Amino acid sequence: MRPANTDSSRVPEICHAVARLDRAVNAAIARQVAPFGLTTLQYTILSVLQRHGTPLSNAQLARRMHMRPQSMAEVLDALEAKGLLKREAHPNHGRLLPARVMAKGRRILAACDKAVIDIEDKMFEAYSPARRKVFVTMARAALSTVRANYLSDESPIVLDDARRERRHRRSTPERLQSQPPHER
Repeated sequence: MRPANTDSSRVPEICHAVARLDRAVNAAIARQVAPFGLTTLQYTILSVLQRHGTPLSNAQLARRMHMRPQSMAEVLDALEAKGLLKREAHPNHGRLLPARVMAKGRRILAACDKAVIDIEDKMFEAYSPARRKVFVTMARAALSTVRANYLSDESPIVLDDARRERRHRRSTPERLQSQPPHER
């Protein structure tokens, strides 16, 4: 790892721009996938599972998403309850429950993918396909570098969306109606 930058006149630009873009894109995705009953995190997990091609365990998904396994288990429980994925015991390791996307999940994922592609198309409509490809290549390289230099211990990122999932479930209208007014 290189020594920290000692130029006191320089301020972080790229990290701030990427962080703002990340928040904006996540908010846009959330709006697009909400009509399908998904959160951004749930959509992303279904997408990862589908694109991987073979079932992934809770721990494998948690590592890929930089989450704690316990938090991932909660999100997988919600997706399984909706009938979007299924977890079955691994034939050689009974305690492992690899998840795979079910037909209903694939249908919803396909519809969500179209909505997310629309976000990408609008976001980069002024750029040629070649420049889009360069952007993706640079973003993947930057991600790889950050993982290698700052996340190499594969420790989960503490600020995961599972907490938001729990808060969202606690604040649904049905649940609020069943709570006394002082607890709302």
